[in-house]
Amino acid sequence: MKINDAVSSEIKDLEDSLIRSINSDIGLATEVSSHLVNAGGKRIRPLICILTAKAFGYSGKELIQLASAIELLHTATLIHDDVVDESISRRGKESIHRKWDNAHGVLVGDFVYSKAFQLMAGLKDSQIIKILADSTNIISEGEVLQLSLKSKELISEDDYFEIIGRKTAELFKASSRSAAVLSEASHEEVESAGDFAYSLGIAFQIQDDLLDYFGNEKVTGKKIGKDFLEGKITLPLLRAIKLASEENKKTIFKLMEKKNSSDLLQIIEIIKSSGALEGVQKTCDSYIDNCFTKLNFFPDSIYKTQLLNIVRDIKVRDA
Repeated sequence: MKINDAVSSEIKDLEDSLIRSINSDIGLATEVSSHLVNAGGKRIRPLICILTAKAFGYSGKELIQLASAIELLHTATLIHDDVVDESISRRGKESIHRKWDNAHGVLVGDFVYSKAFQLMAGLKDSQIIKILADSTNIISEGEVLQLSLKSKELISEDDYFEIIGRKTAELFKASSRSAAVLSEASHEEVESAGDFAYSLGIAFQIQDDLLDYFGNEKVTGKKIGKDFLEGKITLPLLRAIKLASEENKKTIFKLMEKKNSSDLLQIIEIIKSSGALEGVQKTCDSYIDNCFTKLNFFPDSIYKTQLLNIVRDIKVRDA
């Protein structure tokens, strides 16, 4: 069974909904936003939302609306992130600000945010709207936090986890938690859904940071060394700096300052030789274990099985 076979009709409805949602009387708004939305992506956040709701027995009409709002919130953050980070590509395609310019990136990111909030406004349960609105605020604060730390030569691990908790794990958490609320799950189940997805988001981001150095570019669609070239210090590098010899530490800082793609292989070798790779994977595994623990609160079903498969696939994912 593929990861989304249990909800294949809902995934199709989601794609149709996303296309409808970004349609605008202003042709340029539709064209630019479609560039990223139609590029696909893993859709893991709306998938978690759909599977959680189905696991708790939801069969109503608001699920696709909720899942679409979540994916559009995520898409808007990607568009704005790419402007800030001056990223060249996204989902294997030229980033919006590169294909057009920064103004297009900022304004179309705002347009996609507004479309997400239009969908949210149509939901009946105000608790769900509050969950998504609060998460949007937390994500925005995470972006500002990351920007405020950009001038630091080295961030702490606490800084790193604060940033990824806000920028990545928060929307994972909102995806599952809001779906549990939509399904009228118990308070304990709602909290477990949120905790499960938050841990999943942290594990997902740690694996993503590992893939930046050790991934398959053809499979991921993400240029190897993207974080390194943008000057982002993520967990693999933080652990390498902590464990490496004084000479290698100096080399890391020197190469991070230069940001040359030709130095990437040297950085990768330092990470490997320091033993950081094993430590980072162990940290990731601890979050994966917590996902399994929290999923024990979900009723047994094919949807819970699919969520378990997503967790297992995080550890071995290459995209």
